[in-house]
Amino acid sequence: MSSFWKNKPLEKVIRYPIEYHQIHQEKVKPSKRLEVQEANDLFFVTNETQALTAFWTYLSMSTLCFFVLFLVSLSGVKGGFPLKGYLVILPTTLIALFHLIVFFLVPVKEIVLDRINGKITYPRLFGNKEHRTIQFDSLHVFETMTTTGDFAATGKKIRIRDRKYDYTWDLESRYPEEYWSFMVWYMDKNRPLPPGTAFDSYRKNDFERRKAEGFPKPLYPSRFETPEATTAQQRERKKIGGW
Repeated sequence: MSSFWKNKPLEKVIRYPIEYHQIHQEKVKPSKRLEVQEANDLFFVTNETQALTAFWTYLSMSTLCFFVLFLVSLSGVKGGFPLKGYLVILPTTLIALFHLIVFFLVPVKEIVLDRINGKITYPRLFGNKEHRTIQFDSLHVFETMTTTGDFAATGKKIRIRDRKYDYTWDLESRYPEEYWSFMVWYMDKNRPLPPGTAFDSYRKNDFERRKAEGFPKPLYPSRFETPEATTAQQRERKKIGGW
C-alpha cells in the first residue's frame, strides 16, 4: 500500500532510472522563475517562486470575468447589468494583488541541494523570507494524492513535511517517484552524477574527487546500476572501491 496511506516518509532509495527528470543544459536558466538555476557537481538549485504565476492566473480570471460582464451590459439586455454585479471579480482581484505583494516582498524562493555537504535548503511559505537548511538525511518527504475540486484522486505528488515549523512544501506532481530518485541520486556524493547533459562538464572533476577519497561505498541503495561515464572509469572504481 502506498506511503500516503501509511503516512510514513519515503525511503532514501534510488528506485527509478532517471528518464523524464534528466537535467539537460537547456533546462538551466539562471534568474528564470520555476527553472533550474544551477546544476553542477556541488549544487543543484531550483527557483520555486510561484507568487507571480499565481498573480497572473488570478488577474486573468478577473479580466475575463470583467469582459464577460461588460459584454452582457452592452448586449441590450433589459435593464443592463447592475453595477454591483462587478463585485464578483473583487475576490480574484484581491487574491491577485496579494500574490503580487508576496512576490515583491519575497522574490526569491529556492530549493538548494548541497551535494558535498549533504544538506538541503528549502523555503517557507507565502511572505516568509526564511529558508531552512538541514541535513538531507533528516529530510522527511511524503507521497500524497492530488485531487480535483470534488476530492477525486487524480494522481500523486511528493512534499516536504516540516514538523518542527508545521508546514509543507510541494516538490513535484509529475513523475514524483522519479523526481525523488533523482534527488536521492544527486545527494549520494559517492555515486556518479545523475544522467543529463547539464552535468557532463563536471563528471570528470566529480570522478577525481571520489577517486581521491578511495571511491567510498554509496550512501543510499539503488535498485539498478549507476555506472561511471566511461568504461575505463568504471574499471578504476571497481579496482579501487570494490563496487
